[in-house]
Amino acid sequence: MRPVPLDAKVAAQAPMDRRKFLALAGGGVLAMAGDATAKPAASLLDLEEPFFAKFAKLFAISHEHKYLVASQKGSMPIPVLKRFKEGLDQLAADPFPVYLEPSAVTRAKIAKGYGARVDEIAIARNTTDAISQILNGLDWRPGDELLCSTLEYPNCVATIRRVTARFGVVIRQFGVPVRHDTEAEEIVASARRGLRPGKTKALFFSCPAHPNGLALPARRLAQLAQQHGVITVVDGAHYGGMFVPRLDEMGVDFWGISGHKWQCGPGGTGILYARNAALAANATPLPRFHLVRSGALDAPTDGSRPAGFDLGAALSLYGFPESADWRALGESCELWDHTGRERIQHYILALADYAREQITAAFGHEALLQPCRDGELKSGIVAFNPFPKPEQRRDWKLCEEFQARMLKECGYHVGCGGLGHNGLTRAPDPDAAAFFEGCIPNRDPVTNQPAPGDIPFRIGTPAWCNRADFDRFTAACLGQVKKLGG
Repeated sequence: MRPVPLDAKVAAQAPMDRRKFLALAGGGVLAMAGDATAKPAASLLDLEEPFFAKFAKLFAISHEHKYLVASQKGSMPIPVLKRFKEGLDQLAADPFPVYLEPSAVTRAKIAKGYGARVDEIAIARNTTDAISQILNGLDWRPGDELLCSTLEYPNCVATIRRVTARFGVVIRQFGVPVRHDTEAEEIVASARRGLRPGKTKALFFSCPAHPNGLALPARRLAQLAQQHGVITVVDGAHYGGMFVPRLDEMGVDFWGISGHKWQCGPGGTGILYARNAALAANATPLPRFHLVRSGALDAPTDGSRPAGFDLGAALSLYGFPESADWRALGESCELWDHTGRERIQHYILALADYAREQITAAFGHEALLQPCRDGELKSGIVAFNPFPKPEQRRDWKLCEEFQARMLKECGYHVGCGGLGHNGLTRAPDPDAAAFFEGCIPNRDPVTNQPAPGDIPFRIGTPAWCNRADFDRFTAACLGQVKKLGG
């Protein structure tokens, strides 16, 4: 496909149709029929691996050691990468245009696959950028409380701490039960215990959570928040591209979502969702939301949102954005839509179940550091620690050595560690001493006392992989554990 001319016709440009994507993909790669979404995991993988073997050819991933950490950064599909490079060349030849395609066109591509209105979708630089805009844009008052889970990503922890210090807001945490048989309603109950009506202004959590891959039950938590007039903000860095996103149906007020992780857009792209109307899943009044970064001269300055205000457009209007990046993000979203987001989700989750089975068979049930029975809490991130002794699973130097050897000797990138030394808890808080380096700084869901979890290792099950990849990975882990005295 040639670059689209930058003329008046661009304003009416429609997203690429299925035929064009199939042509870019090499003819027929995405045309295989068959829906296995209702099948059990094993039979689903039997049926779907041939399809996803062809899907994998859309990525320039090394075949020797499959890349298993889409939670760090994904890989742009080759047809999208080709268009991206064409866009960069086009802008280098003629740097004057601000956009390769209008913002509304790109945002419409994203909104369609993410189950949202176009005016609710803004293009951000990444999840951290989106969360920073959201938290800094809320209408805080001194004494307000921000309730958040204990499993938040370090960048979001940093933003939370800055925002609360600036506005005089109190941080409260709720512990997340992580037993193997944990059920979703237990997490909601823990959040309910931490919520203080009249004090809690916002509820912040991740779906899925970075340190252990647990998919916090976003819809249930949003319903809890609505009952008490609490704003919901979700770090969905690993949500887009892994799950079928139906944002308007979740009832959440704000999401920050990565464009370059599981969604496989360019590095440094993200999606900011801001509910901009009363919806069936959330009819509560819109919270005041101040624009932290926007060049919209006619946008409200008091945090209000009058009828017809295109919030997504205002949030996406800043300087000279990386418009080749923007277009590529939209086209990656289209590729997921045309392939079938539900199909991708079911395959990723079935692969994750298979990876957990292999890890459990090799290292025992205690090796898994995440709930693994309630399907609502599962994601494509597998968190584990293969060492047999409790003291080994909490030995930071040993775990760092395992991570380094897995890369140097086996070729596998493996995520390691929780949320920094203390997560949200810092000295002089006496609880800070209860958390050790690399741990998941969790708290007891009932007492809220420190309950640090073992040092986690993390891999993902991106759709370019298959069961044989995780057989090889598990064997490599076994070899390294034996070498290190496990």
